[in-house]
Amino acid sequence: MLYLIRHGQASFGQDNYDRLSPLGIAQAGILGNHLLGMRVFPDAVYSGEMSRQLDTAREVRARYGEQGVSTPEPSVLSGLNEFDSTAVITSQIHDMQREDPTLGEHLSRMYQDKESFKMVFEGAMLRWVSGALDRPGTETWKEFTDRVNGALARIMEEQGTGRTVFAFTSGGPIAASLQLVLSLTPEKAIRHNWQIVNTSYTKYMYNSSRVTMAGFNCTTHLEMEQDRSRLITYR
Repeated sequence: MLYLIRHGQASFGQDNYDRLSPLGIAQAGILGNHLLGMRVFPDAVYSGEMSRQLDTAREVRARYGEQGVSTPEPSVLSGLNEFDSTAVITSQIHDMQREDPTLGEHLSRMYQDKESFKMVFEGAMLRWVSGALDRPGTETWKEFTDRVNGALARIMEEQGTGRTVFAFTSGGPIAASLQLVLSLTPEKAIRHNWQIVNTSYTKYMYNSSRVTMAGFNCTTHLEMEQDRSRLITYR
């Protein structure tokens, strides 16, 4: 079983987004306790290179360690990294503003206002995944999905069947995997991305011939907490 685990809440709106917030650290610890309580023991652990991914892996593994259960050190794969959302927005925003001059107002407050962020971010993402508006120097959606699926293929080949594998990643790579496994359009895949909760996990069963979904965006570990409304976050 392959568990694709989204990182905990990062530092949205801060100068350095790529670090877990205090809430993100708490989310990761709750996930670690939950998986341990479910007696899910990883035979292998992978992570992207990003701090928020590696630190989520560290916090989850720490919960195992506190109970005397050893877990493998993460193997780091760049293919599990998130896409560069800033680069994507930058590549699309000029034409977006030309088509809608009022967008500039939302751009200036996108990190303070949820609706403004949604308008700018989602608009840029939908243009990007279409493949019709690619810009030189910016990773295309196809390039992104190819590298993600290459990383997943490598994990499955290295581990073979019958093993439990944790892969700490981000929402974008999970959405890219959905496109492959469920034969989604790019637009449907990216729309699923916006629903993926911090520290949720998506499970795949796999063998040499196919990959099958066993669970998507699982958040039981957060929903069982008394302050679940605070713990369920998307950025």
